[in-house]
Amino acid sequence: MQASQIPQDIRTIYAFLSQMLPDLTDLMAMEVREWRIELLAAIQDWVEGGAEPDWQGFRDWMNDICHDDGMPALFPAVKEA
Repeated sequence: MQASQIPQDIRTIYAFLSQMLPDLTDLMAMEVREWRIELLAAIQDWVEGGAEPDWQGFRDWMNDICHDDGMPALFPAVKEA
């Protein structure tokens, strides 16, 4: 597994949240930290031969965090084909 196999939008939002963390409310910062920890754990498991992370699940989770804090979604809705 290479970093390039991690979806670009996941990598972009992860980096964006790193910069935004100090500006977030305490509750949102705690939720974002949990999201980041779980994401890194899923990627580490994948690197070690486990299943590929549920990328859409991580997108949906972050959008739920944003919604709960009255912020716009960070990941656009995926249209079904």
